[in-house]
Amino acid sequence: MNGRRVTFGGTQPPPQEMPTHSDLEPEPTSSQSLLTDRRSFSQAVVIAPPNPVAAPESKLTLRNVCKNFHTKTGKFNAVQDINVEVQAGEFLCIVGPSGCGKSTLLNIIAGLEKPDEGQALVNGRPIVGPGTDRVVIFQELALFPWLTVLKNVEFGLRMKGVGKREREEKALHFLKMVHLTRFSRCYVHELSGGMKQRVALARALAIDPEILLMDEPFAALDAQTRDILHEELQEIWAATRKTIVFVTHNVREAACLGDRVLVFSTHPGRIKREIEIRYARPRRLEDPNLVAFSKSIVAELKAEVEKVAQEELDYDWRTGEKKPVLRPRDHDVGSGI
Repeated sequence: MNGRRVTFGGTQPPPQEMPTHSDLEPEPTSSQSLLTDRRSFSQAVVIAPPNPVAAPESKLTLRNVCKNFHTKTGKFNAVQDINVEVQAGEFLCIVGPSGCGKSTLLNIIAGLEKPDEGQALVNGRPIVGPGTDRVVIFQELALFPWLTVLKNVEFGLRMKGVGKREREEKALHFLKMVHLTRFSRCYVHELSGGMKQRVALARALAIDPEILLMDEPFAALDAQTRDILHEELQEIWAATRKTIVFVTHNVREAACLGDRVLVFSTHPGRIKREIEIRYARPRRLEDPNLVAFSKSIVAELKAEVEKVAQEELDYDWRTGEKKPVLRPRDHDVGSGI
């Protein structure tokens, strides 16, 4: 009955009434539902309201968000008509071809950009600028080379006015979470790429944001380090239950990390499809059961990537013969040596 609960109404039988013409009609046939006899149904049952369990809280809401940029060649429509509800504690991944507005949307959520149309809200309140309830981790890390690892992690807490002892305790707590306690006195130049990324993550978590925004944070890392960080990020997310919005080009990464994956079309960026990843955690990239999810994402992306290729190879595509992006000789990486 459309998800509504039906319960019998009370222990007393319904009051008896004098027979009427309608009472003398034949009983409903087997093909007829009791619901069609409204009089009998109203006496027999009471329609209860929907299950009183509260609906999940929307931590982040985007309503009809549009963003344009003005360039020398005219107006560039970066994103258009974006409508998203992100629940508290959800891990949302966004994938799409280059230039489709993924990072622009992340900047709008961070408060670094303002939408030209529509609304971006956190906990039902409009985003009017940057705030400590939202923290961004970029691909290019903004760590301070003149500070130690510990002082880098403490920095946000210091800006919030947290006392020295408390901020050091919190910084060490999150350094332990990312397995960098013994490097707390080191400087940034003494760390590997993966370790620097862990420092950035610890610094973001230390100020206890409600939403963690990650813009291709693992793109520059080698495959082995990236795989390790995928596992660690899932562990941290399970422990903290932060709401995470994660932008990536890596389809397998999105399938591995996300509860949902939003596939963006080429510019103007729109949500082409939403794919739910209903699979147990923790997940690993090499898990064969994730292949089906990855294939679904790739199938949606293929046409969009082709559009980008057409734009980048504009002259070749307009001359009539559609040349493949990768020609046969591009696959030849060693013959004749």
